[in-house]
This record gives sequence, C-alpha cells and structure tokens, in this order.
Amino acid sequence: MPRKSSNGQNVISEIKRVEKSLKLELKKSLGLEFRRELKKTERNLRGEILRVEKKVERLKKKVIKGEKNLKEEIRETRNDLMNKIDSFAGRTITLEEENTVGAHQTRELRVQIDDREARITRIETTL
Repeated sequence: MPRKSSNGQNVISEIKRVEKSLKLELKKSLGLEFRRELKKTERNLRGEILRVEKKVERLKKKVIKGEKNLKEEIRETRNDLMNKIDSFAGRTITLEEENTVGAHQTRELRVQIDDREARITRIETTL
C-alpha cells in the first residue's frame, strides 16, 4: 500500500507540475499573443489618427479658403450695394434739385399769370 500512495502522490505531484508548466506556457503564449494584438491595434490606431489629422487639416484649409471666399463675396456684395446706393442717392439729389427749380419756375409763372390776368381784367373793364 505505501507504494500506491507514493505512486499516487508522485502522479498527483507530476500532474501539478505539468499543470503549472501548462499554465506558465499558456500565460506566455497568451501574453505574446496579447502583445502582438496590442501592437497591431496600436499601429492601426496610429494610422487612423494620421488619417483623421489629414482630414482635419484638409477641412481647416477648406474653412480658411471658404472664409476668404466668403469675405470676398461679402466685399463684392457690399461694393455693389454701395454703388447702387450712390446711384440712387445721386438720382434723388437730381430729382430734388429739379423739383426745387420746377417749384421756383412755377411760382414765377404764377406771378406772371396773375399779373396778366390783372391786366386783362383792367383792359376788359375799360372797354
């Protein structure tokens, strides 16, 4: 019997030793596989970050270009508007001047008509 128990213990200790060895191998294998996957993921992330940074730079350039275009468009629109306002103001000033001259001429004509009517009335009464 003692032999069986020492054989049983030898078998158990051998199983434990193999178990420890397998665990160690498994840890090493998983660790290596994990590190490989981690490096692979890290490379993928770096590549993705670079792609995103390039996109951001392109967007920045588009925004800056768009701002320049927008500023130029606003400037052109403002200039067109100012030119139209100047033209309108010029025509308004001309109309005001013509109105003033016309009103003055109308008053002069009214005085002349009143004077002639008075003269005609005097001529008619004398006849």
